[in-house]
Amino acid sequence: MIGIPYTSSGVTTSALTFNKSFCKKVVASMGVRTANSVHLFRRMEDPVYAIWEEIAFPCFVKPNNGGSSVGMSKVSKVEELEAALERAFQEDEEVLVEDLIQGRELTCGLVRSEGKVIAFPVTEIISKTDFFDYEAKYKEGLAEEVVPANIPEDVSEKCRNISIGLYEKLNCRGVVRFDYIYSNYEFYFLEVNTVPGLSEQSIVPKMARAYGWTMTELFTRMIEECLVV
Repeated sequence: MIGIPYTSSGVTTSALTFNKSFCKKVVASMGVRTANSVHLFRRMEDPVYAIWEEIAFPCFVKPNNGGSSVGMSKVSKVEELEAALERAFQEDEEVLVEDLIQGRELTCGLVRSEGKVIAFPVTEIISKTDFFDYEAKYKEGLAEEVVPANIPEDVSEKCRNISIGLYEKLNCRGVVRFDYIYSNYEFYFLEVNTVPGLSEQSIVPKMARAYGWTMTELFTRMIEECLVV
């Protein structure tokens, strides 16, 4: 609004992708698989009942508009739901409850450069905790990020193609990272991060280095692309 160029996605795309539930519905309409889920609001009288007939156990309970897995819980039985919902509602007015899909967690980073969307090498996240929670993401030694992922090339290509398609259809800009669960030869969309971490140890810079770019080249290309009229 104040005329300063920026390297990330526009207002509409950013708002949509920040809302996990709405984003999942849009992505599903584009033909990409997503986990079965229920979108809850604080004003609901009995959120546990709303989940009971829709979600299988185990499942994940997470703030709908949150990040870094803050307030997220893995729930194995109905008796654990109330505490998990309370924890998530402490972080957000909305909560997303999703079926757990057993599989490998894969992520793909992308950036538009010189008018072309470039997909970096697909990365596998292997958590040493029960799931890739806040502690696993930020405490050294609790997760391994394999760049590139040890998967067949056709699987990697499929992941990159799905990600490029979503990048274009969601009208993304700059660096974006798409997260999936790969299960039974299918990709299930988890979420898209339109403002991914860009520190030396963040996932996207590791992908860029595996692609052959330095951090300086990555940032230079991001800046050059946002200055294109």
